[in-house]
Amino acid sequence: MMKDYYTWTYPDIPENVSQELRQLKSSLVVVGIVGRSKCDQANKMQAFGMEPPIEHTAKEGQVQCYYKPGTSSLLLHFETTYDEAILGQMIDVCMEDVETPFDFDSFYERMRCRFVRMMLLALHACHIVVYVETGQTFDPTLVTVFQLLKFAREQHLMQFLPQMLRETPAARMSERARLCAPRILFLFENFPRDEPKTRECVSAYEFQTEDCIYELLRHHNIVTNSSSSSLVALPNNKQFVFFNAHEQLHEDKLLKAIDCLNQAMYKPDAKEEEEDLEILELAPFEGFVKPYNLPVDEKELEKQQYKQDHTVWHFLQRHVQDALLGCFDEGSFKQHSQQGQFQLLNIHEWHNYMATLHKLLVENAKDPNQETSNEDYKLFLKSFDESLNYEKKFWAHLCELGLKKGIAAYKNAAPANYGSSTHRQLLADATVAFEEEGRGPQANAALAKMAAICQKHWQDGRQQCEQLSLRSHPCTLPKNLPHEKHNSGVIHISSCNCGRTQGRREDPFNLRQANYEFYEHIAQMCNLCVKVKQYQLPIFEPSVSDYRAAAFEAAFPLLHTGKSGAPQDEDGEDEAEDEEGEESQEQQQPAEEQRQNTASNGCSQPLSPTFGSDLNMSIAGFGASLNESQASSEQLSNSEQNSTSSGTSSADTENELVVELQELHAKKEAREDVGPADAFSTSTTEYLPGLVHTVSNFGLLPLFPSWSLACVGPSSIYSHNTGLQEHFQSGFLSGANFLLPWDVQLRLVHAPKQQHHTHHQQQHLGKKQQRWKKQGDRLSLKIFVGMEYECSRGHRFMMCAPDRVLRGGADIERETCSKVVHNNMPLYYPCPCRSQTSYLAQLMRIHVVTPKAPVNIIVDPKVCVGKGKYTFTLGSIVPPRLSQSAYWIIRLPYVYQGDDVLIAPPEKLEPDDPLAGGYLLPGMFGVAETDPTLDLNEPGRMGASAAGNFTRI
Repeated sequence: MMKDYYTWTYPDIPENVSQELRQLKSSLVVVGIVGRSKCDQANKMQAFGMEPPIEHTAKEGQVQCYYKPGTSSLLLHFETTYDEAILGQMIDVCMEDVETPFDFDSFYERMRCRFVRMMLLALHACHIVVYVETGQTFDPTLVTVFQLLKFAREQHLMQFLPQMLRETPAARMSERARLCAPRILFLFENFPRDEPKTRECVSAYEFQTEDCIYELLRHHNIVTNSSSSSLVALPNNKQFVFFNAHEQLHEDKLLKAIDCLNQAMYKPDAKEEEEDLEILELAPFEGFVKPYNLPVDEKELEKQQYKQDHTVWHFLQRHVQDALLGCFDEGSFKQHSQQGQFQLLNIHEWHNYMATLHKLLVENAKDPNQETSNEDYKLFLKSFDESLNYEKKFWAHLCELGLKKGIAAYKNAAPANYGSSTHRQLLADATVAFEEEGRGPQANAALAKMAAICQKHWQDGRQQCEQLSLRSHPCTLPKNLPHEKHNSGVIHISSCNCGRTQGRREDPFNLRQANYEFYEHIAQMCNLCVKVKQYQLPIFEPSVSDYRAAAFEAAFPLLHTGKSGAPQDEDGEDEAEDEEGEESQEQQQPAEEQRQNTASNGCSQPLSPTFGSDLNMSIAGFGASLNESQASSEQLSNSEQNSTSSGTSSADTENELVVELQELHAKKEAREDVGPADAFSTSTTEYLPGLVHTVSNFGLLPLFPSWSLACVGPSSIYSHNTGLQEHFQSGFLSGANFLLPWDVQLRLVHAPKQQHHTHHQQQHLGKKQQRWKKQGDRLSLKIFVGMEYECSRGHRFMMCAPDRVLRGGADIERETCSKVVHNNMPLYYPCPCRSQTSYLAQLMRIHVVTPKAPVNIIVDPKVCVGKGKYTFTLGSIVPPRLSQSAYWIIRLPYVYQGDDVLIAPPEKLEPDDPLAGGYLLPGMFGVAETDPTLDLNEPGRMGASAAGNFTRI
C-alpha cells in the first residue's frame, strides 16, 4: 500500500520533505508523541495510522519524525525508557553484569531520569505534547514526573539555557527558552471492554478522566494561572483526553486466531429449513417478498458517523487549528499571555533550535565530564540524575531522623560501664527506635553507621573487662582501668570444708580462688574448721625461685596413656604406648604395690546391706571362735584370696569380704623394704597447672590442694534419729539431711606366721589385740555415707539414688546405700528448691562415719568429667585411711580443670543423659586392718604396702 505520510529518523530529513516543509513557512506546528508502548518497535503512532519502517530498531533517545502532506503538523515520536522494548534492553544490560547485583531502586531511578530528560526536550521543542497511555486509567505516578520536570526546568535549565541559546542560531528563543507553554493531550489506546462503546459512554469516560487530571495538575501546580510559571497548558473548553474506543490497537494475534477458529467451528448452517422451501415454492418469481437492501436506521447511521469522526487524528487537528489561528493560549490561563510567548517557526529555524536543544540536553549528557565554561551547565551534567532522585533524599532524611533517634535511645539507656551482652541489648533497642523513623534502601547503611557510633561510644571508657569467670560470668570492672582482681558481681553461697559455716563467695576467675582461697578464708571464720583434723594432700614444693607451670600440647593433653583410665583407640593403635607406660610404672612402683593393686582391681564386690534396728556404731557380735585349726584358717585364707581375684566365691554368696591380718613386725619389715612414698621422683621446678587426674605425670604436683579431707569429730556427733542438725551442718533442705547406713560383712584371716617371729610375737602382743583375736574372725561394719549436693544459693541436700533426692527417713530402706556407693553418681543435679531459675546443684561433699572396729576405711574418690576425658583423683599415691569411730568429710573441687582445659559445668542437664556433666565413679571405699604404726595425718610417711594391703568395698 502506498503510504500517505513520510517518516524519517531525526535529523536525517529527506530533501523532498524538506522542500514541502519550507513551503509552510512560519505555520509549522510541532507535535511530540511520548508515553508508553508495548510493541517491539516502540511505536506509539498506530492510533494515528502511522508506523515506522520495517527495518526500524527502537533505541533510547531516538526521535522518529512523521509528516502527512497537506497538513501543517510535524509529528515527533520520542523513544524513551517508558517503552517496553527499550526497558527490556536496559534490563538485559543490567543482567549481563554478573558482578554487580541487580538493584531495583537504582534501576528505576535511572530509568525515570532518562525519561525526564527526553520529556524536557519534548516540552521545549514542541507546541503540543501527546502522552500515550496503554492502560485504561490515568497513571498517578505521571504527576510525580511532571513535578520533576518542573523542578528540572526551574532549577537547572533556566539557569543556563537562555544564556547558551544566545550563542546559537536560535538566539531569538533565548528569553523563554521554549516555543510556548506546550498544550498537553492524553491518548488512551484502550477502552474498557465491558463498557458500551456509545457516544454517551465514551464521552462520559473522557470527561471524568479530564476532571481527574485537571484536579491533580492544578493541585500540584503543574498548571497555573500564568503561562511563564506553568509547565504545561490545558485547553479551557476543549477536549484534551481521547479514548480509542472503536479501533483495537496492538491486539493479541493468538487471541484473534482463537476467535476465528471458534467462528469457523460454530458457524450456523446456511441451508434453509424445509418449511421455508415450501413457502418459497408458492412465490410467483424468485426473490419475491425479499427486500433488496436493509432498511436505513438513523441510529446506526449516527453510530457509523461517530466512528468516522471520533479518531485521534481529528482530535489532534482541532488543537493544531487553534495554534494556526493564534488562539492557542486563549482560555488556557486566566491571565492574558505576554506578547511573543507563543511562536511558530519555519522548518529551518525550528531545525536549528531542535539541534541545539538535542545537543545540550541529550548528547552532552552522555559524557558528564563534558568541558564547558558555564558552571551551571556543568552542574547540570554532573548532578542532574542525583537531583531528581527525590526518593533517595526522602529515604536519606528519614534514615537521618532514625539515626538520631536510635543513637539517643542508646546513649540515654547506657550505664556508666557495661558488657557486650548489655551493648547488644542496647543496640537492639536502638535499632527498634531507628525503625520507627528510618525506612528505605539506605536503612541498612544507616544501621551500620549507628552500630559503629554506638560501638565507639561503648569503647570510649565504658566497656567492661568481660574476662570470663570459671562459671562463665564476665568481669564488670572497666576495661581501660587497671585492676588486679576481676569481679563479675555474681555472688554464690558456699559452705566451708567442714560444712558448718556458709558464706558469700565472689565468682572465681582462677582455679586457686575457686578451690583453695575461699575455703582458707572462710575457715578463719568457722569455729570448727580451725579445730578439725585435716589430711595433708601432696602439693608442689619448689626448689627454685623461677618455677613454672608444666606445658601441655593442646592437641594431646593426656600424657602417659599406659596408666589405668587412659583412653585407647578402637583399632588398638596405642597398645605399644600402653605397654611402655605400664613398664615405666612398674619400675616406679614397688613389687608389693603392683601385686596388691592387681589383686584389688578385681576384688570390688557389690554387697547387700544388712540394715538392722541397731543404730549405734558398735562392733557386731562375732561368729565362730578362733579355736579352729591353723590349717583350716590357712585354707580359708587362700580360698578367700582366690575368690577375691576371680570375683566368684562362697564369700560373695555370704555377703562377706576377707581382710588379711598381718603381724606388726611384718608391717614394719614391709615398710622398711619398700621405703617411703616420697621416694617417687617429683618435680621441684614445674607444677601441675590443673588438678591431678589418672593420666597426669606422677612427677607433677599442684600448687595447692583442690580437695579437702577432714575429720570433723567423733562418730557420736551424728544421730540417725535426727539427722544433721543446723548447728552442725547448715543449709540443708528439710528431709534431705540424713546419712545412709551401710552394713558390710567382713571375715578376718590371719597371714601365715614365720617361725622365728612366733615367740617374739606372743610376748609383745597387747591385750587389746589379743582380745580382738579371741572374740572371733567375723565383723559386721556399719558405715554411714552421704552424697551431698550444693547449689549456688547455698541449698544443700543428700541423694538416696543417682536420680532421686533424699526425702526423709522414709527413703532410707534396705539396700538404699548400695544405690549410692555402687553406681555412678552425677556430678550435677537440679536443685529441688523452688525458683524461677533452675539452679544446678553440684556434688560437693562426701560424708563418711567410720565404725568402731579394728579396721580402717580407705577412700579413693574418682570424678570423671569432660565426657570421660579426665578422671580426677585426690592426687595421693597412698589412698587415705580414715580413723575409727569418726566423722569424716571429703570436700570435692568447686571447679575442675585438666592439664590446660577448663571443664565448665553444663548450663542445663539433658534429661536423657544426666551424667553428661560428669559423675563420681563407684568403688571409692575400701577396708584395711588397723595399723597402729601409721600416722594417718602424714601420708608422706606411709609405705607403699599400706596402699595395697586393703580390700575395696
